[in-house]
Amino acid sequence: MDASSVTRTVSVTRLNSGDHACLGFDDDESRWELRAAYADIGLSRGEQVFFFTDRATTPALAAEQLSAGGFRLGPALMDGRLVVVDDVPGYDPAAGFDATERAQAWVELTDKARHGGFSGIRVAGDMGWAAEPGFDLDLLVEYEAGLSPLFAGIGFTAVCEYDLRKFDEGTLDRIHRAHPKRVLRRLGALEITRAGAELRIAGDIDLATREQFDWGLGRALADRPHVLDLSELCFMDIHGASTLMRLASRLPRDHLLAVRCSHVQDKVLRLCGASEVPQLVLGEG
Repeated sequence: MDASSVTRTVSVTRLNSGDHACLGFDDDESRWELRAAYADIGLSRGEQVFFFTDRATTPALAAEQLSAGGFRLGPALMDGRLVVVDDVPGYDPAAGFDATERAQAWVELTDKARHGGFSGIRVAGDMGWAAEPGFDLDLLVEYEAGLSPLFAGIGFTAVCEYDLRKFDEGTLDRIHRAHPKRVLRRLGALEITRAGAELRIAGDIDLATREQFDWGLGRALADRPHVLDLSELCFMDIHGASTLMRLASRLPRDHLLAVRCSHVQDKVLRLCGASEVPQLVLGEG
């Protein structure tokens, strides 16, 4: 499988305009923290933000939950920059699911936001309605897979929220593969994944994730990947960079590990002695 075709794991803070991502959650508190960070970044970019929630989530309840995470989003809820909606465009439990109508609703919503002076639009949508008995999950997966090129084309950023307690593992796996990106379940989390000969690290490497990183990287490098992708890292501390140097130096001398990283990460790795580890080949991008 081509590594580029595999769903990428990212922090919610690393989503760009036009990204289509899914979030599998089993903790409502963490989900609200992710929503708040996601909305805060969108508002800072001049985007209009929509939360499509279940019918039990009122704007007042949303404001309460968002403020609990320390984000001051109350003014945005008052002036329409942040909107909470308890309706699902294109879905009527009695009439069924209309994928075409739903996709058209996203286009119209984007056009309306841009005409209103916003730079773009971002949406977080609770997908709990698709867990109702009798719903055509094959249609759902097909619909999700078809949205990515649409969203990329119109600059519509979306996080589709799936409650892990409502969907079976097989369905969730298909849903994840229908999205180009998958959001880490918590702010400040870390995940190390393998895609073919490529090793990807997303999230934060810091004191909170140090033990996980040390163990996970050591195990992953034992399989001798050829590419280490750090481009989805939000933060890497000196300990993390030093650990990478130490473990990479243990690879066979003739095994090259190409590191894909940002300019800042490149500087940190070089300060920690990357030039003295012949197995490492640094490259920005």
